[in-house]
Amino acid sequence: MGFLDKIKSTATEVGSVIADTAVKTAGTIVDTAKDAAEQAAKRSAERAAEKAAKLAEKQELQRQKEAEESGYYIKDGKLIVSTMEGMKTWLTNLGQDTTPALMQTLQSQLQVLKYVQSPAMTGMALDNMILCLDKALKVSTNPTEQANIREAFASMIQNYVFMYEANVRCAQKKNQQEAAQLLTQAGELLSDAVTKTAVALSTGGTVTAATTMKDVVVKNVFESPDIQKGYLKMLFTWIGDKKEITRKEDDFFKTIEMLFETFDENAELLGKSILYNGMLSRYRNQLVDRYKEQKMKMYMARGYKIDSDKLNELSKGLMSAANSAVGINKLNALTGITQSLTSAAGLMADWINHSNKLGDIEAYCDMQDALDRECKRLQTQFDEEDAMLEKLKAEHKEAGFFNFSEKKALQEKIDRKKEERDAVYEVLRQTKDQINKMRQMFPDSYAMKADIEDYESNLRRVEQKF
Repeated sequence: MGFLDKIKSTATEVGSVIADTAVKTAGTIVDTAKDAAEQAAKRSAERAAEKAAKLAEKQELQRQKEAEESGYYIKDGKLIVSTMEGMKTWLTNLGQDTTPALMQTLQSQLQVLKYVQSPAMTGMALDNMILCLDKALKVSTNPTEQANIREAFASMIQNYVFMYEANVRCAQKKNQQEAAQLLTQAGELLSDAVTKTAVALSTGGTVTAATTMKDVVVKNVFESPDIQKGYLKMLFTWIGDKKEITRKEDDFFKTIEMLFETFDENAELLGKSILYNGMLSRYRNQLVDRYKEQKMKMYMARGYKIDSDKLNELSKGLMSAANSAVGINKLNALTGITQSLTSAAGLMADWINHSNKLGDIEAYCDMQDALDRECKRLQTQFDEEDAMLEKLKAEHKEAGFFNFSEKKALQEKIDRKKEERDAVYEVLRQTKDQINKMRQMFPDSYAMKADIEDYESNLRRVEQKF
């Protein structure tokens, strides 16, 4: 082979090697590009998945936030009801296709929720609730359903009345801590009322509840300080000035008096309930205290006045009588008299500091009664001492004329007994004098006490029906 041929052969071999190398290199480049494309696609998919996951998480958090704000959502397998709107949603869902009787219960509870959100709705509730209860019981033939309805109405009536009171009390005091306590308690009563209505709806309707009552958490809608502040701000705007507060307080007590009248007339319809009994007992005390204050204002308007100077005189007179009793050392029976007179004097002194407070009218009359009893005891003691004195005088008269020692001894006894009898009489006189002054100063005290007792007795009569 010639030199040229060798060159050609070598060139061919080199070309083949180069070509093979190029092919291999090209294949490697293709594979590398393919791997790079696959990696890029994988990273892009991962980024897209991460972005989608973050978006889904954000959307879920937003959904959960919106659900929580609505106050009706599922968390950890439980249904959470945390706002008044959530309560409405829950009850409305439970009330789908429910019985006519339970629909009346539902409508009444929804009205109470509207009142809680708008305190201006003061006139709607009580009569409407009684009417709804009457309609519900008339169309129901199921004893269990009727019992649930009565229990639900008892709780919502209690909640409505307390919420009404809480609004007035918050407006009167404008004390943030006390207002928060009242609202917290009102919120607890509201949760209880809504739960009892839900129990009635879930057991009486044709729709099966999504969860049982044990899987539902009904929160206190007023437990949040921010909610409390917002409610109080709205409340103070509704209440207005001091005159308006007084008017709304008067309206509240008129409503409570009507509550007793309504309960008296509808006792059989309402049925016995510890909630009713406790509520009536609470408001009976408030009404009686207010009635006493009103009676005192009427008393003062007629020109009567509990004069502090006269009270001082009475107090001093009673103390003087007590000191006189203490001076009769040999009459142990006067120990109780001394204590009674001293106590009466102290009570009189207290009246000087609270002369316009009618809450003590019963005590004022009781004090007169106690002094009357002491007068009777003193009179009995005086009669006994006087009888013994007459007996000694008779013995002295019957003693022999010349029995000087016996007559002298009897005379000493007569003198001592006369001193003791006169001392008892002095205490009796002073005590009677103070009683007469007391009655002249407050001549209507017993009539007023009797009137107050009659008023309270009538309220208690209604209370005992439940």
